Amino acid sequence: MRSIAVLTFSLMCCTAAAQESAPLAGYANGSFFLRDPHDWFVLFPKGRLQVDWYNFLNRGDAKPTVDPNSSGDPRPKNTLFVRRARAELQGTIFKHFDFHIAGEFASVPGAGAYGTVADAYIVVNYFDFLQLEAGQFDAPFTLENRTSDKYFDFMERSVIVRAFGIPQNKENGAFLFGWLPKRVAYYSLGLANGDGQNFKDQSNGIAVMGRAFIAPLAPFAHGRRWMEDIWAGGSFWYQHDTNEGGVVGSNFANLSGATQNDLAGMSTQGGFGFFSSNYNNGKDTAGNNIREHLAPWGNTYRAAAELNVPIKKLGLRAEYVWQQVDLAAYFDQANATGTTRTIQHGAQLNGQGYYVEVYGWILGDVNFLETPGLEPMPHIKKFAAAPEPKWGLMVAGKYEFLSFDLNGLAANDPGKGNYQIHVAELGVNGWATKHVRLTANYVMNYITSSAGTQAPANLQKNLYYNRAEHELLFRLAIAL
Repeated sequence: MRSIAVLTFSLMCCTAAAQESAPLAGYANGSFFLRDPHDWFVLFPKGRLQVDWYNFLNRGDAKPTVDPNSSGDPRPKNTLFVRRARAELQGTIFKHFDFHIAGEFASVPGAGAYGTVADAYIVVNYFDFLQLEAGQFDAPFTLENRTSDKYFDFMERSVIVRAFGIPQNKENGAFLFGWLPKRVAYYSLGLANGDGQNFKDQSNGIAVMGRAFIAPLAPFAHGRRWMEDIWAGGSFWYQHDTNEGGVVGSNFANLSGATQNDLAGMSTQGGFGFFSSNYNNGKDTAGNNIREHLAPWGNTYRAAAELNVPIKKLGLRAEYVWQQVDLAAYFDQANATGTTRTIQHGAQLNGQGYYVEVYGWILGDVNFLETPGLEPMPHIKKFAAAPEPKWGLMVAGKYEFLSFDLNGLAANDPGKGNYQIHVAELGVNGWATKHVRLTANYVMNYITSSAGTQAPANLQKNLYYNRAEHELLFRLAIAL
């Protein structure tokens, strides 16, 4: 017994000595780190920079009545710009409190927003099966929305996720999440403001949402990651709002200005718009312009299904999103004595969409990137000399379809009717380690309306209505 006790004590001393002699700064498990000798405080300096170049291959010629490339020219413009630029810090305190802080420098606060914070949250992680996350983070609705923009297969999320299902991307809220034994299933469930990134709750209408999936082969994977990552699951969202179409500031004299909490507009991956909830709706009897805008008023229901099937270096991924949002139409108009507003209830957005993606790694390693849909926090499991950086070349193809209706508006409302978009994409990603990426995407968008129905007047005005729009997009990115 004495020999066993001495041996145990010796092993403990050796382990502690090895831990204390491990480097206090360096690179391990895919992250740079700073730590104290006992790992009570561990910091992971992070950041990302994405520089994009957009080319629109069939801009065409400007109409004779339009000044070319002016603000009145509806053609998309070729451009190079900084898409994202974030300084970030992640870390662990007392081994059970993770945190993530990220500031965005490539954008300015939106109307009514309180800052340009990207991620800011705390995770309490005493148990793998029951953890708490609170703050602002990518909302747990759909697989793609819980995939970091560092590791998308394409430059942006699909149109059904980023434009239709959850255009706000991030939410302020608190969620419980965790893994069932042997990682056979994952869940996330909680409450959020429901009004998007950097917004306080706008109408006292809390959103209830959650996401879960089952990974049936995970207990039998024995280290084979592709088996662990085969899963099927879904998401849900419910929210009730009232009178969210208020204005920013004390008046709405500028009828073309932003209105807080309007239904989000929708655009292609290259940023070409095909739907706006804010538009001109003719003139009143005195000849004054009437500006109509749509905002949630009533119930919001969302549901999604997901499938992730990687098989070694090949993979299939698919998602379906359904949404029904009760709306109010606000009509703002100026007159000789100021401005007036009327509200029409009973409008509704109802629609669905899906995407199907296939991909393959044709060169290099397949396992050095994060698993999509999880966004795990970094931790240092062991200290060892960093291996040679891994690299890879990946190709992907994707088809997306979205169809939704605006109902309950006046018969002559220019926004009323069915909107559809078909998207075909091809992408190539060259990875020089997980931290450096060069991406090229070709995107074909076909904007139309359902057959046999009268297309909305606003949609018929679109430059690419009933014809293809082609985009060639490039990204050079660095992510720590």
